[in-house]
Amino acid sequence: MITSFQQLFRKLTEGGRQRVVIAGGEDLEALKAVKKSYEQGFGEAILVGKEKEIASALQELGYRDRSFIQEIVSIKSEEEKAPAAVEEVKKGGILLKGKIKTATLLKEVLNKETGLRTKNYISDVFVFEDQREEQSRLVLLSDGGVNIKPDLKAMVSIITNAVSVADKLGIETPKVAVLAAVEVLNPDMEETLQAGIIAKMNQRGQIPDCIIDGPLALDNAISEFAVQKKGIQSPVAGQADILIVPNIACGNIFGKSIIYYTNFPEGNLVVGARVPVMIPSRADKSEAKLNAIALSILCSR
Repeated sequence: MITSFQQLFRKLTEGGRQRVVIAGGEDLEALKAVKKSYEQGFGEAILVGKEKEIASALQELGYRDRSFIQEIVSIKSEEEKAPAAVEEVKKGGILLKGKIKTATLLKEVLNKETGLRTKNYISDVFVFEDQREEQSRLVLLSDGGVNIKPDLKAMVSIITNAVSVADKLGIETPKVAVLAAVEVLNPDMEETLQAGIIAKMNQRGQIPDCIIDGPLALDNAISEFAVQKKGIQSPVAGQADILIVPNIACGNIFGKSIIYYTNFPEGNLVVGARVPVMIPSRADKSEAKLNAIALSILCSR
């Protein structure tokens, strides 16, 4: 089982380098990240954008050695950027958002005729290195980036997508906590009822390859102390590998709280398309984008 991003980096070098297609290759932090992935031995860049702007960005970063760039795909207008990047990734590799709007890139990814869409739901999986204990471990959080207010069908797909990432990380039969504000069913709190249904579906074999419980408040999902104090009996409580939030607002706030308050190493990717897609925030630093690249390469193999 992979328990840290550094361990993940070491594992990826065994499989050689993977193409990282950057839609908007003039983005400075994306360039830093893909260069680091090349130096680590698992990534190489395909830059899609305006050639003059890419050259200017490389000059600004002082990158004289450009061996990490396999190819520059020059486009004439902003409108060409997303389609050109999607076509390039069809040749192999993973897709990283650079200097382009998220909505613009995802619209092209989800294009029924020319995109990367499959019959599956797409969802964002945020992975962070939980360093609260002496032995760090990777914990997954979903969905704080794509699905605004998922219904039951979408929630099941979100869980299935997260379980697939956990499997790639070597987490066998991951423990999934469906989060709410409380650990009891409350008719006035819709998310508790949805969590209870999902847990029962798992018990009846309708959501395989994982153990699900919910509703669980966050403390009950991740803290053995809280579980003991509250007397909760659950195979998931206190040791969840995957945290499922009820809506995008909860997931976005939770994820950014981890980034800005704990400084835990983290990265995220969108799964469910033909290839992993990375849509990091414009405020994300190169370290987070490097982690996202590593996760995406792992999930593409």
